[in-house]
Amino acid sequence: MPVFCIGETEYEFKESDTLLEVKKSLIQSLELSSIYIDIVIDLEKPMRMIGKFNLEPGRMSRTLDRYPLDRFAFKEKLPITVQEVSDYDPTPVRKPLFSGGRGRGRGSDLYRPQSILQNSLSSFDSSQTRVEMTVEPNFDLTSQDEFPSLGSSST
Repeated sequence: MPVFCIGETEYEFKESDTLLEVKKSLIQSLELSSIYIDIVIDLEKPMRMIGKFNLEPGRMSRTLDRYPLDRFAFKEKLPITVQEVSDYDPTPVRKPLFSGGRGRGRGSDLYRPQSILQNSLSSFDSSQTRVEMTVEPNFDLTSQDEFPSLGSSST
C-alpha cells in the first residue's frame, strides 16, 4: 500500500487508485481551495524498479495522473509536499465525434440530413479548366554543358 507523507501526517492509498484520485483525495483531506495540486517528491535519491515509473525528486509530471499507483516504484513511505495550482483543470474537454462507422470520414449519406447533402456537392466544373499541354524535351545530346563526359575529372 503506497503511503504519502506530508510533514508528519501519513496518507495511505490503494494501489488501484490513480494519481489523479490521490490528488483529489489530498485536496479534500487538506481542505484546499484549488481544484488541482502538483505533488513535489522530497527524496534524496530516486526510487527505481524495473518495469515501473521511477519516483525522482521534484515535481511529478501531470501526464502521470491517469496511471494507477501500482505502476510506480514505491519502496517505502514517500515524503511529498503539495503545491496548489489555480490555472489548471484536470478534466479534459471532450469534443463530440462526428465520424462515420469505422473511422472512414463523415459517414454514409443515409444518416445525414438533406440540407447538408445539398451543401456538400461541389459546384466546381473541372472540365472548363482543363488545358491540354504537350511539352517535349529539347536537350542537345552533343552539348558538353548539359551532358559532361564521365571519363575526365575537371576538379
